Amino acid sequence: MTPSIDRRNLLRAGTVTAIPVAAAGLAGRAAAGPDPAGGGVRPRDVARWTAAYLDAWRAKDADAAALLFTEDALYEAVPGVPAQTFRGRDEIRRYWTDITAPQTDMTGRHGVPLCSGDRAAVELWVTMRIPADGGGARWVTLIETNVLYFDRRMRCRRNVEYWNMQDGRLDPPPGWGER
Repeated sequence: MTPSIDRRNLLRAGTVTAIPVAAAGLAGRAAAGPDPAGGGVRPRDVARWTAAYLDAWRAKDADAAALLFTEDALYEAVPGVPAQTFRGRDEIRRYWTDITAPQTDMTGRHGVPLCSGDRAAVELWVTMRIPADGGGARWVTLIETNVLYFDRRMRCRRNVEYWNMQDGRLDPPPGWGER
């Protein structure tokens, strides 16, 4: 992808889709936060956060998605592209509202998070239908890795996405998402 490409415009045209944020009920599910012994974020807490992220995506719930992030969070849908960088919950909420609107039949799963300090990397495998050129809808598979930085309350303060979209509804290969 070149830096001049805006995923929102491509999505509206049915060319590409993006990963939205997700998450009602996270506060109660991951209230433990980073390991109190100083070991940083724990895979089980990142897995809960990611499940909430995917739940909000499925429901197209931009408010729930925004609550997964700190007030001043940085969301980089395409790293290094200013038009694809969103700052704060309000911008993240608007981005999510826009990007998820045309998506249907979304299914998503996540791999086992890899954690170090306040940072985690987690793989996502998402299938959904998006607008097709000429009308109707087409299936796509979005294969993504998110690098996430958390605060002590398990709210994401920075999300950096790296993704690849394939036509069709693909299954992950054997061993995908495992440690």
